[in-house]
Amino acid sequence: MVAVDQRPPIFAAVSKALGRPEADLTWDEIADVKATLVEALGPHAGAMLLDPVWSHPRSILDLPGATGLLSTLEGYDFDVVDGERRSAAIRDWSVAKARRAGADAIKVLAWHRPDVSDATQAHQDAFVRAAAAACRAYDVPFVLELLDYPLPGEDPRDPAYLRGKAERTLGSLRYYADPAFGVDLFKLEVPFDPHHVEEVAGGAFDGVAREPLLDQAEADALLAEMDALSPVPWVVLSAGVGPKAFEYVVERAVAHGASGFLAGRALWLEAIGSWPDRAATTAALEARSVPLLHRLGARVEEATPWTAHRRYGGAPRIAGAGADWVRTYAAPEDA
Repeated sequence: MVAVDQRPPIFAAVSKALGRPEADLTWDEIADVKATLVEALGPHAGAMLLDPVWSHPRSILDLPGATGLLSTLEGYDFDVVDGERRSAAIRDWSVAKARRAGADAIKVLAWHRPDVSDATQAHQDAFVRAAAAACRAYDVPFVLELLDYPLPGEDPRDPAYLRGKAERTLGSLRYYADPAFGVDLFKLEVPFDPHHVEEVAGGAFDGVAREPLLDQAEADALLAEMDALSPVPWVVLSAGVGPKAFEYVVERAVAHGASGFLAGRALWLEAIGSWPDRAATTAALEARSVPLLHRLGARVEEATPWTAHRRYGGAPRIAGAGADWVRTYAAPEDA
């Protein structure tokens, strides 16, 4: 699955390509970039994740009918309280609107660390629960993305910070794995930085050598733990790594239980460097992004199908199916 719902990363890339401040970018400029991504990659994706501000109104008709549509619910302008991030929904957007617009699933990003204050934890919990409840009411799958982040004074490149990543990411998954949060699919970052795995830390992905912090066996053990913790199917995100590193991430994650990927920048960021030449951007997407997407897709063919996950056991069923279903099944206004 391909994500084009990113906002700050695309703002930054377009700003750099045009040589203009992000504040001067127009709606049309951002929407056109996203539309180019949808047109070039949509026919090759199992599903695409769109945002309702720039992508839905500009690109939804360009999405092939056989490609699933996911809609993002959270805004990118999260609140920061004492360095802790609190998610918020996109203003004037809702699960009801996304469903009416044809969404096959809803994605919510929740910034999270197990060590946040009780107040921030309560805020994030309420945000996630509200999204899950709305998804249940409209019978649309709820995809929860969990992202780690540094607090003030923490350097995300510091080996000490990177060593704590496993504890933080797995701790967040352990917390939101509670069935009370109603998650149907997790979108997860791997619990380590792939650039610091001993076997590839010499610069295998980008030519830059880095300090090894764990070996392949330890990394695989963390992925196996992630799979054991998730009560529902899960997919990996790219977390801003480059194409080669992401191919490695998908390969290792699929080997340890992931059902696929939902990624953006690793697939298309390089191509945006050709903007505003739309033809050159499309050519770059077709020359590099589409083959990468196909290679990753081949890896996903080896993944655990969501229907085979222990949550479903190969036989998902309609809840309450039976002679009384037509009476007991509630419409959204009745839920």
